[in-house]
Amino acid sequence: MRCLLMVHFIRPAEGQFTSGFRSRHRSNHHGLDIAKSGLVEVVAAADGTVVKSYYSNSYGHVVFLQHNLQGEIYESVYAHLRNRFVMLGQVVNQGQRLGFMGNTGNSTGQHLHFELHKGVWDVRKTNAVNPLIYISNHPSTVPQRENSIVPYPGYLIQVGSEGKDVQRIQRAVSVTPDGIFGPVTEKAVKKYQRRHGLKVDGLVGPKTWAMMF
Repeated sequence: MRCLLMVHFIRPAEGQFTSGFRSRHRSNHHGLDIAKSGLVEVVAAADGTVVKSYYSNSYGHVVFLQHNLQGEIYESVYAHLRNRFVMLGQVVNQGQRLGFMGNTGNSTGQHLHFELHKGVWDVRKTNAVNPLIYISNHPSTVPQRENSIVPYPGYLIQVGSEGKDVQRIQRAVSVTPDGIFGPVTEKAVKKYQRRHGLKVDGLVGPKTWAMMF
């Protein structure tokens, strides 16, 4: 059932993921931040109903949507908007414009703060889930970029590894992204690990990956 529910959500905005869900250095960050300059459309991640649309000192211009997906309730939050095009009680479709990305409320630089809650939203964010798990494999109506945050691939990446995951690591450590994990990449990874207080072994496991992305 869970896998079926995942496919209902799409990415709500174009841009680069700049802060992840409850990362090591931001454990109280209960969503994803997506940043991009210019006029950037923010869309509904799934069909739903507007349960809140207001301005606050923290979220700035914000929209809350409630979704009923195969009998389960979810709520999604779209914060720091430049403006809002939807009202309380309005029914919206997946991909429908909610507003434009902004820098309102407690925000530093234009970005979308996006939250997903399995159940209803509450102040303590007890029902918050990692949105990336639900949207990362969905063919979004908003194109994803190569440099976007991606979930840990589930295997140790080390000397001899090849492919796109290696290229992502190489970009993170400023090495030519040829997709081949060799001695140069290993040296750069060790330097990165040392700089960020990680175990210096030249291996990219879940902890090093989480710090990079």
